[in-house]
Amino acid sequence: MKPQTINVAVVGATGYGGSEVIRLLASHPSAKVTTVTSARRAGSLLRDESPWLSSDLVLTEFDPNTIEADITFLCQETGFAMDVAPTLLKRTRVIDLSADFRLADLSVYEQYYGRKHSNPQLDTMPVYGLPEWIDRDLIRNARLLANPGCFPTASLMGLLPFVKANLVTGVPIIDAKSGVSGAGRSRTETSYTFSELDGGVKAYGTVGHRHTAEIEQLSGVPVRFTPHLIPMARGIHSTLHIPIKSGIAEREIKTLLQETYASEPFVTVQDAPPSTKQVLGSNRCVLSVSVDERLGYAVVCSVIDNLVKGMAGEAIQNMNLMAGLPEETGLPMDGVWP
Repeated sequence: MKPQTINVAVVGATGYGGSEVIRLLASHPSAKVTTVTSARRAGSLLRDESPWLSSDLVLTEFDPNTIEADITFLCQETGFAMDVAPTLLKRTRVIDLSADFRLADLSVYEQYYGRKHSNPQLDTMPVYGLPEWIDRDLIRNARLLANPGCFPTASLMGLLPFVKANLVTGVPIIDAKSGVSGAGRSRTETSYTFSELDGGVKAYGTVGHRHTAEIEQLSGVPVRFTPHLIPMARGIHSTLHIPIKSGIAEREIKTLLQETYASEPFVTVQDAPPSTKQVLGSNRCVLSVSVDERLGYAVVCSVIDNLVKGMAGEAIQNMNLMAGLPEETGLPMDGVWP
């Protein structure tokens, strides 16, 4: 028996996140994108504004009072979802790809994002959607789901096995690098142009980056997090230097990672440090680990495609759970090569 079709609305359809949701759902056997919105491009064909998509859909103005969908993906910048969610939730389930509902402590949200939350007392409480580490029943029953950030996804996948095994003895150091698409499609500053970026690497947000709070919330440990921008379109490489208890052999640490993720379809643990290129276009996270016995650190390398496992793919993984489907439904397991 064919499963019932999930009607989907994508708000902010021409950005990298929204258009990636649409691209991935084009091959989903049980979901159909029926509504696409754009504040600036309403009335245009989606394929004209995002020419890599073959969709015949016409972009419309967003109105939370008229959305007709089973699930709505909010793919706008932080600050948008908090204003529209109360109205939208009366009509549809919501997956928010921004940071508006990721942090449970709103004083922490205000500290890191520099704004007051406009709806601190939502009737529908958000669920944080990192499926490998959050109770999947909570995700299945969610009305409002907060999709994780890309840096936190890559970093938490490497850090949490050590936290849960009570092996962390100090402050983990996370050195993470992202492709430029993580900044979004609307960026116009010269610092994001090809001529400014090509041939160089730079750190940013060296103290107090917003994703620090998200990583610390789920892990329960303080972290020293530094992101870097590198001249490639997609990908995140997160190297975690985790101080661990002495006397633990590398083979034990590798076994810990392998056993932790043995039943997770989107997580691969391998011996050699992974490359971002091997996960390009896929919803996988690939991990490796080695142990510096001299200094007492586990060194974990974690790679994801920031637009798939770090954004749209993870959102669809959550949608699948919310719809009662196997979470790998319609999602790519293999990368694009070369």
